[in-house]
Amino acid sequence: MLRKGVVVVGSHVQGLFMRVARFPGADETVLGWDYKEALDGGKGSHQAIACARLGLPTHFVGCLGQDRLGDIGASWMTEAGVDLSCVTRSRGTATGCGFVMINPEGIPAITTAMGANAEFSPQDVDRAKSVFSQAKLVLITLEIPISTALYAARLAQSLGAFTILTPGPAEPVQPGELAGVDLLVPNQNEARTLLSELPNVREEPSWLAGRLRQYFGLKQVVITLGKKGAFVADGETAQALPAFEVVVLDTPGAGDAFTAGLAFGLHYEASLVDAAIFGCLTAARAITIRESIPSFGTVAEIAEFASANRFDIPAGLRAEMNRITAPQPMTEEQNGPKGV
Repeated sequence: MLRKGVVVVGSHVQGLFMRVARFPGADETVLGWDYKEALDGGKGSHQAIACARLGLPTHFVGCLGQDRLGDIGASWMTEAGVDLSCVTRSRGTATGCGFVMINPEGIPAITTAMGANAEFSPQDVDRAKSVFSQAKLVLITLEIPISTALYAARLAQSLGAFTILTPGPAEPVQPGELAGVDLLVPNQNEARTLLSELPNVREEPSWLAGRLRQYFGLKQVVITLGKKGAFVADGETAQALPAFEVVVLDTPGAGDAFTAGLAFGLHYEASLVDAAIFGCLTAARAITIRESIPSFGTVAEIAEFASANRFDIPAGLRAEMNRITAPQPMTEEQNGPKGV
């Protein structure tokens, strides 16, 4: 069977934003400004929207409240082309929300209330078996119960999908618990947290990637490094990838843009390195645009961004991107009636 498309298992969290001159300390109030219910969701809905914007057939599997914020989140995903047929709506619990403060450098400090995401169960995941069995990739995020996330990884892998876990917010897990994960994509802090029960955890991405692979029995790891790019390790390759240098406006959503770009590359059979380079490119574009959801680009927008900044498209994806962005021939109907 030809497998196609992406399933994203994870959260939706409505972002409530304000800007601050600096983050408050304990027992301190700092005045902010520019409050808004921004175009910003949780890690799961972000990745679903970003994948759909890149043209990948995408399902979202998660739990929303039956409330205004849940309706808004559902509308964002629907408008992007995400299939919501496997979404659960909680009758008694509000949609998750996150309070986000952004400092003058564009760096966020975030507090999240899981809301309906906390009710998302393995039974809810089971209702998505049919889409798991057809998908090429299943992306799993946290902000949902970790037991549900890891169950989804095992189920999807058993049904033949390639599984990718972005473990944020991370917590320590035992070695065998990541058995259903084909590719782990933490940032540096998340990598250290996953390994925090081990002595002498170090900072270097190469050490972290190697230790994650060894400790959890993983074949492939990509560590995201923010403005320093990413580090790829798959047993045959251990390679640092520099970030694309751009002027930063906002960083929320950049990690999800990276994961969607990575998924796009893997969906079209690029190497892990080329897929991660494309992830860096999609993240670079994202941080030049305010608010998360507007920053998730289409393939044409990513190609235009790369051209405008003289950034190279990864070699393993050039042909596919050229195919997607090539002008389509006009149909007979569009050309108008032929003359006699």
